[in-house]
Amino acid sequence: MRNASGDSRRRLPVLALTALLALFFVSGVGAPALAEGERLGQGQGQGQGLGLGRGSGQGEHAGALQGEERGQGSGRGYFGRDQLLKLCVMAGLAGLALGVVVVQGFRYRTWLLLLSVGVAGFYLTGLLCPLCSVQNVFLKWNTAYLLLVLLPVVLTLLVGRVYCGYVCPYGALQELFHIRAWAPKIPARWRRVLGLVKYAVLVYLVIHALVTWTEVFKDMTPFRALFALGGTPLTIGLAAGFAVLSLVLWRPFCEVLCPLGALLSLVSRVSVFRLEVDASCVSCGACTSKCPATTCESGAIQAADCYLCGECVRTCGPKSLRLRPRWRKPTPCSPSGARDA
Repeated sequence: MRNASGDSRRRLPVLALTALLALFFVSGVGAPALAEGERLGQGQGQGQGLGLGRGSGQGEHAGALQGEERGQGSGRGYFGRDQLLKLCVMAGLAGLALGVVVVQGFRYRTWLLLLSVGVAGFYLTGLLCPLCSVQNVFLKWNTAYLLLVLLPVVLTLLVGRVYCGYVCPYGALQELFHIRAWAPKIPARWRRVLGLVKYAVLVYLVIHALVTWTEVFKDMTPFRALFALGGTPLTIGLAAGFAVLSLVLWRPFCEVLCPLGALLSLVSRVSVFRLEVDASCVSCGACTSKCPATTCESGAIQAADCYLCGECVRTCGPKSLRLRPRWRKPTPCSPSGARDA
């Protein structure tokens, strides 16, 4: 029965990938027509506004007001484009994630990832774009978008990369696609080199935003096209490509390219609480073999790259791993077999 259950679980990502590609086909056919209709409707509305403006002075004033409203975007005031709803959803998912991490209820984590994909991903079309967020924190500093970026930063400052590991729908979908048995063994040196790329992306995007005051790579985040149920051939191809990569590589976009992940990785180095071992650790290495991000080495966890997935905690026999305040001196692990002696 265990083998049958394991086979079923291994088939789930493949079935999900098939459904994903089918959805891309449907959205690729339907989305352009919807976009064209939307564009024509906007063009007609603008034409009517211009006609009114040419007819009288009052029309000109009305046309100016309409243009000003269009310049402000779809939302009005401080909260625009469902930002208040996104903040509430993000705060709710973050609260659930904190509960899972604090009480070590990691067996419920998969359900939280599915909730993130369903609500933050499909319902809110991605919640917070990793590529755009590090730019819009400067370009939209006077809107609620700043709060959307600050919440993950504060959360990370408190306990580490909980947002990356639980709340972000882009990372959650990559992890749900992943089949651990198919993952190749990548040398640690290559992992370190590839892991530096996301910091270069972060630096480039921040400098570009500050110098040009414009946004680049909009909607280019993998799976954005899926969550929006449509996109260009390029964005659909990116999503499909990273879906395939996620089958064999654990969170490929998060590990190599995500600038928001790079920012939160830097913040997590000074988090108030972090996952550490206590004196009961015997350096058995069980946590090392289970860690999908390869951030755990016999109880020593690299907080900057840890997603708090809890695999190390679940596999630890002595239950040595727990959240500890960073001001407490780390406890060295005992040599393997020392306690048995």
